[in-house]
Amino acid sequence: MSDTAPRFPAPGGPVGPLWVVTRGSGPPLVMLHGNGEDHHVFDKMVPALGVGRMLVGIDSRAHGRSARGEGPLRIATMADDVAHVLELLGLPAADLLGFSDGGNIGLELAIRHPDRVRRLVAVGANLFPEGMTARSLAGLRATHRVVAALAGAVPPLRVVAERFALMVHDPSIEPEDLSHVRAPTLVVTGERDLVRPEHTRLIVESIPGARAAVVARAGHMLPTQAPQRLSALVADFLAEPLPGGPAGGTPEDDPTKS
Repeated sequence: MSDTAPRFPAPGGPVGPLWVVTRGSGPPLVMLHGNGEDHHVFDKMVPALGVGRMLVGIDSRAHGRSARGEGPLRIATMADDVAHVLELLGLPAADLLGFSDGGNIGLELAIRHPDRVRRLVAVGANLFPEGMTARSLAGLRATHRVVAALAGAVPPLRVVAERFALMVHDPSIEPEDLSHVRAPTLVVTGERDLVRPEHTRLIVESIPGARAAVVARAGHMLPTQAPQRLSALVADFLAEPLPGGPAGGTPEDDPTKS
């Protein structure tokens, strides 16, 4: 990292192509939001997860305060964005919490840039659109058709249409690609999630050593519907010792001090 590279903007600022918000100090936990959201989706989880950690909230491209950027809007591209931001922040690797599309980005990041991910919590993630329930996918496709048609006459809707296209056409992850994920992984869903239970099982079974957790009586929007229960799952997982190393919350394991 050069001496002029941005490092841990607080409360927020641009880091390369994306808007980044940081809070606290300690081992970093990168938080990636879902489609149509920004880092504020995790606000209710900050008090519990921010104890002894530096929380790094990132607005994905075309979301929040991050620019649209060039090229196609794809989950894989958004994962490359995160890898670039981590490099600019001087973080060789970080724990990562991704929700919905953020979970999909986390999976792609662990596949495409495995050295950047120490531990991964993927919440409500899917490998491809058909991983969602038929009803959910049909509703998304119908909405996308309407928004895409209107976007021709209403330019501000073009980015909205692209975001819907992300859910209708993306991600595109082959289950066998997950065999390359080296990071300890926890896959979390709500009992009434829009991701099909059998699809979640496919994700868990495809990642070596991955574990699953289901939040009872909750749907897809776990960060806002069940923030305390989700925070507890995340905190317990991150407190476990890394294979061959110390527990994740200890100062000795803090990559910001390397």
